[in-house]
Amino acid sequence: MDKFIQIVLLDLKRQVVSDYQPIEVSTKAMSFLLKYSHEIPYEFHSDLHSLIAMDMGDEFILPQSEYVQIIDRLLTL
Repeated sequence: MDKFIQIVLLDLKRQVVSDYQPIEVSTKAMSFLLKYSHEIPYEFHSDLHSLIAMDMGDEFILPQSEYVQIIDRLLTL
């Protein structure tokens, strides 16, 4: 994975850990997917879609720990 993408993911992870605002983080996940979808394996797109969907209502909001797990999986690419 490109170092710049890793930096973006680490920045997102820091934001989630320090101040978990699901709607704001959802917007950043959407921006990330739009910019880097061609570099992320397709099997991880559904994880990103789960993060993006959090702005659709309380029933879609993931716990902070699950969000961090998804980012950690992406960082292992």
